[in-house]
Amino acid sequence: MTVLLSITVALKFRNQSLKALSTDTSKLSCALAWQLVGEAVLGLGTLAFATAAHMGWLPDWSVSFQSTLRGVMFFASGATTLHLYLTIRKIS
Repeated sequence: MTVLLSITVALKFRNQSLKALSTDTSKLSCALAWQLVGEAVLGLGTLAFATAAHMGWLPDWSVSFQSTLRGVMFFASGATTLHLYLTIRKIS
């Protein structure tokens, strides 16, 4: 549910950034949209791990697959947070 909500709100922010009258508002709306996409990636990864653990699949997943999935999650979070920070700093 939270993954779908994050994607829905991200799309609304993206649409807002396209309609924004000022470039600062547009940049901020776009950065917030990407932040929510990163949040959705984290939610989806968490859901994948929780489902795999519940269904008993997690022991069958290789360490490299689990590490790659975690790496994607942390990269999405870090990259979108850095993008939002730099956008806010540029606007200020």
